[in-house]
Amino acid sequence: MVRMARKHHIIVTILIASLVFSCETTEKIDDFPLRPSRMVANCFFSSGSTWTFQISKSLSVLDNAELQLVKDAKIVIMNGGKVIDTIKGADPVNQLYHSDLELPVAGETYSIEVISPGFKNSLFAEDVLPDSVPITDVSITIIDSTFYYDPYADFSYGNVNGIFNVSFRDPPDEENYYQISVYGYYQYYDYMDSTYFEEKRPISFNTGDPVADNDDSFRTNLLFSDDIFNGQNYQLKLDFEDWDASRKSTYEIELMSISRAGYLYRRTVKEYQNSSEDPFSEPVLIYSNIENGYGIFAGQSTNRYIVKLFE
Repeated sequence: MVRMARKHHIIVTILIASLVFSCETTEKIDDFPLRPSRMVANCFFSSGSTWTFQISKSLSVLDNAELQLVKDAKIVIMNGGKVIDTIKGADPVNQLYHSDLELPVAGETYSIEVISPGFKNSLFAEDVLPDSVPITDVSITIIDSTFYYDPYADFSYGNVNGIFNVSFRDPPDEENYYQISVYGYYQYYDYMDSTYFEEKRPISFNTGDPVADNDDSFRTNLLFSDDIFNGQNYQLKLDFEDWDASRKSTYEIELMSISRAGYLYRRTVKEYQNSSEDPFSEPVLIYSNIENGYGIFAGQSTNRYIVKLFE
């Protein structure tokens, strides 16, 4: 019996040793292919706004270093093949690249070439700046509300449960992509100074609209396309709860018309963020329209509509 027990002990020891050895061999860093760094260019451009670029270098998945910015790049901006500006070197203060020589114009197609002495290949990218799509009307349906009066501030605070009814007309005969966001302007009373101050903050909302792909979770923005309403007048209903409301609350609805490249980039970034907390999810590849590198170069146009809680 003693010999049998000892034999079992030896077998278990061998099994544990083999498992430890197998784990060590699969976790060797040498087994991971390390690729050379490539340039990364990021730029979202909009009508009438200054061109702003961030140029950096890619890192290995095993590299925990901070983002490494490229400060000695040259960026050539073109419109229809015509050079409109050349940016040489990053701003020494914020390490970004800026140009206001010729601002972006809606409906135009722009391209860039990015060159840096530290990289063998130049970057190329091209995208269109879509026209803004105006919001035609916004109304608020109040489902429930509660307010209390503060005599010191002479102000009524409370909470509101309601719906933003956002109407807009989608351009016909073309693919359109959007992002909608809601912001609240909040007034607060400073009891020390006896003055009011205002703060702008995003409002969380959800929606059962088909454009949300059956995702009715709360969020601060919604990405969608015009697949189901191309060329039509459309109304989005956004359910919200505002626990910092007042009787003077004002809201800003922001409808951003984005290019296809910008839409795909934002969508895959969201998918990546959602999957990063789930160890069983499939890996997500973030979309890029940069040739010979990574990043995004995309146009976007924004239309805003202001509405008061109580008109």
